[in-house]
Amino acid sequence: MEFDLTGKTAVITGAAHGIGKGIAEKFCQHGSQVIIIDINDDEAKKTVEEINKKYNGACEYLNCDVTKFEKVKNTCEEIINKYKKVDILVYNAGWGSRIALAQMDESVWHKAMDINLNGAFYFAKCLIEPMLENKKGNIILIGSSTTWNGGGGGVHYAASKAGLIGLVKGISYELLPKGIRANYITPAVIDTPLLRTRYPDNEETNKMLAAQIPLGRIGKPEDIANVALFLASDESEYICGHEIVADGGRILYQHPTGS
Repeated sequence: MEFDLTGKTAVITGAAHGIGKGIAEKFCQHGSQVIIIDINDDEAKKTVEEINKKYNGACEYLNCDVTKFEKVKNTCEEIINKYKKVDILVYNAGWGSRIALAQMDESVWHKAMDINLNGAFYFAKCLIEPMLENKKGNIILIGSSTTWNGGGGGVHYAASKAGLIGLVKGISYELLPKGIRANYITPAVIDTPLLRTRYPDNEETNKMLAAQIPLGRIGKPEDIANVALFLASDESEYICGHEIVADGGRILYQHPTGS
């Protein structure tokens, strides 16, 4: 099956590197115009240049702090003015840290909520009217297996990612009859810069991580990009308001409590 995104415009947040970059490249490969949203100018511009060399200028970058509603609003207006529509929103921007609840400052909690959850609401709110005018829209939120087991970060990370599930359910309940689809992808151990802030890229660590994944290997950004491509395509039209777990079976792994 060939997934065709020709003629579609996609906004992807947190796409300078990691999973977002993988999704941006996959979408461009399959015909979409992609707007990368990030705050890391150097990495984002490098990613756009890399993708455009392969796919003839199908990608551009806009700097935007996803935690600031007015900046999100202005960025979305700029996109709509230029492209007249947005067919797909992929909210991938995320942040986490490993801090125990007892030692957690409230600023850490708010930062996780601002980046992981509030930003998703801001983009959905600012792009929903153009989608409704087009009578069709596709929203894909990138979550985490922490919502299954509480691992992978502190309670701030787990709570913010769990909130995305509620956002998907609410959008679907309210707007699916008006042509707006929303779904949620759950990755686990994916080889991204965020993962490597906690686990160094060496043979011993990689062997330990792979041993916790029934499939036998650490995930790649492309593994999540493939799921996002399917959800972004018309072939997945009947999947609405659901969570798709793409983790190599990681949530099946049993480990000591608190490890």
